[in-house]
Amino acid sequence: MSSPLNCRFASCKEGSAAGFINARRRRIGWTAAVLGLAVLAAGCQPDAAEQADAPLAPRIVWAEQVKLSDGVETQSFTGTVRPRVDAPMAFRVGGKLAERLVDVGDEVAKGDVIGRLDEGDYRHGLRVAIAQEKAAEAEAERSSADLERARELKEKGHASTAVFDRAKATANAAREALAAARERRALAENELEYAVLKADADGVVTGVSAEPGEVVTAGQPIVRLARTGEREAAIAIPESRIGAVRGAKAWVTLWALPGKRFDAALRELSPEADPAARTFDARFSIDDPEGQARLGMTATVHIARADVEKSFVVPLSAIWYRGEAAFVWRSSEDRAAVEAVPVTVRRLDEEVAYVDGGLKPGELVASLGVHRLDENLAVRVEERMAGEAVKVGALR
Repeated sequence: MSSPLNCRFASCKEGSAAGFINARRRRIGWTAAVLGLAVLAAGCQPDAAEQADAPLAPRIVWAEQVKLSDGVETQSFTGTVRPRVDAPMAFRVGGKLAERLVDVGDEVAKGDVIGRLDEGDYRHGLRVAIAQEKAAEAEAERSSADLERARELKEKGHASTAVFDRAKATANAAREALAAARERRALAENELEYAVLKADADGVVTGVSAEPGEVVTAGQPIVRLARTGEREAAIAIPESRIGAVRGAKAWVTLWALPGKRFDAALRELSPEADPAARTFDARFSIDDPEGQARLGMTATVHIARADVEKSFVVPLSAIWYRGEAAFVWRSSEDRAAVEAVPVTVRRLDEEVAYVDGGLKPGELVASLGVHRLDENLAVRVEERMAGEAVKVGALR
């Protein structure tokens, strides 16, 4: 007779076996369902070989026309607007600086006081010179009277020639001493006047180099004064381009005044290059009667040199390199393909390149995405004007 415990154990074994069978059946069912869906999806896909043989959509290539240069070479150099005359102002005598009446940026007119020295010593010197002049005048009057008396006595025979000659010499010496005293007085007056520094022209103060209380020497700069009037563009020209400057047409544009153009002329060219930068300093006079070019503005000097050999003009972005050789992509006549054309780059400008090579004016060269092109690539060449915006997705 079996015990209840054995019965319960047998029931558990039967239940476990049944559960295992049911779980296995469920897994088989799910596997079959997944395989069926995979077969169905595969039937909906096109044949892989057919997909590989389908032609790709041609890539859009934006291109611009090749142009022929006009035989004028334009070079641009950036600099700053400077005054024609920017000179230091200094006292012509030394002394203690009592006051400085201007600061950087102040505009002054001719004759305006810029600064003053302590005038005490110069006033004393003037008084001494005046006193010496008066003493010399008195001596000159006395010696002149003595000379007249000696002449009268000589004429009457009461004085010898020697006495007359001594009186004459004394009178001449007194007259010369009076002239010297007058010159010393004039010098003292000038020194007192020089103790006041005045502007010698209309202008603006561009710098100060002495403060009140300092003892300055004659000729020591106190301020810098840029004269109002002619303005110049100061630039540095590389030694490789110095030959194109003289005699070339020039004009100036200002970053702060877009669209404005000012005629310019070379006024000064340094005879030697800067030892560090190897550039030559040049100054171009700006024709600006309205005074629109203000000091310190960023100026670009454009120099045009004619009678240069003509070359092809292509967009700067059209140039690409294979090693050290330069190329452009030229469109076929049907605009369905491109071919690499070797070129020689003569010079580069801000937006275009001047090249020599097997090109013709009017041909189209790729101007965007040139590093993603290939001669075997199916393309559709679209022409665009220089500077024209490109549609989104054009370089897919």
